[in-house]
Amino acid sequence: MNGTDKPTYEVLPNHHSDPFRDHVVRAYEDSPNDWQKVLGEELHFQWGVFGHPHAPRPVSLDEAGLWHLERQLALASGDGTGHTTPRRILDVGCGWGATLRHLARVFPDCPRLDGMNISAEQLTHCADRLRDVPRPDRVHLYLCDAADIAELPAPEQPYDLVLARGVITHLPPQVYETAAAALARRMRPGSLLVVSETLYSEEFLAREPTPPTDADHLALGHRKSLRYVTDVLRASGFRIRDDRVLPCGEDAARWVLELKGNIDVHFPEEASPPLEAIRHMAADLAVALLRQEASVHSIVAERGPA
Repeated sequence: MNGTDKPTYEVLPNHHSDPFRDHVVRAYEDSPNDWQKVLGEELHFQWGVFGHPHAPRPVSLDEAGLWHLERQLALASGDGTGHTTPRRILDVGCGWGATLRHLARVFPDCPRLDGMNISAEQLTHCADRLRDVPRPDRVHLYLCDAADIAELPAPEQPYDLVLARGVITHLPPQVYETAAAALARRMRPGSLLVVSETLYSEEFLAREPTPPTDADHLALGHRKSLRYVTDVLRASGFRIRDDRVLPCGEDAARWVLELKGNIDVHFPEEASPPLEAIRHMAADLAVALLRQEASVHSIVAERGPA
C-alpha cells in the first residue's frame, strides 16, 4: 500500500492446511453494503458500549462500536491519556478496517501499521477505507491466515501493540494455539495484546452441542471459555494485565438485538446465510448474555521477557 496508487494488499504464503479457513472466508464474502445496513456505516463488528457520559440519544451502532474500541485502548494505556506512541501496530483479523482506520488516526506518528485478514472481500474494502488516514503509506495489508503470522514481513521490527478483536472465535483450537505462540515471537517484551472475544461458561459448553459446519454460517462453531483462552496466552509467554466483561451483558444483548432489528427492516423476507444466522441466533444469544452463560471479554495481555 502506498500514497499514490490505490491501496491494496499483499498475499502471504500459506503453510497450514485448515478446512475451516474457507468456511470463515464464506462468512464474509457478501457485499460490505449489505453488512453496513446491519452494522452501520463504519462496520464495527465487535459489540458496542452504549453507556457514555455525553451520549446523544439514540446511540448509533457506529458510536457504540467506536466507544467499545476506545474503552479497550484506554484500558491498555492505563489512564487513557499518557501512552507512548507504538512503533509498529498489528490488527489481527482487521475485517473491513474500522479498528485499523481508528488506530491510524489515534497514532498519527506510528511509522507502521499492519492489518492481516483471511477474507479478500473484506481486505478490498479495508484498503479503500484507509485511503484517507494520515500518511496511508504507513499502513500495510496482508491476506494471511492466523496460523501464518510468522510470515508477516520485517521480523526484525517487533510489534509494540497488537489487537485481536473477534478473531479467536473463528479459530480451531490448534490454529489459535499456533497463532498465539507465533504472535508472541513477533512482539517486543513489554508490548501489549488487546483481545475482545465472545466466551462461554464451562457449563454452557458442556451442555450445548457444537453446531454442524454446514449450519454454522458465521463460522462461530469453535466456542471457547475464558480459562482456555487465557491459559493459551500464558503458555505462549503473555501475562494477563487486565480481564473484564466489556461490554456489559445488557449492552451486548442490546447490540445483538439491534443487529436483528436491522436485518428485519432491510431484509424482511430473506437475507444471506450469515445475516440469517444472526437473525435466528440473536434472541437466544441475548438471553445467554443476560444470564452470564456467554460474555464478551476484554483482555489486555503483556508480552513477557523473551
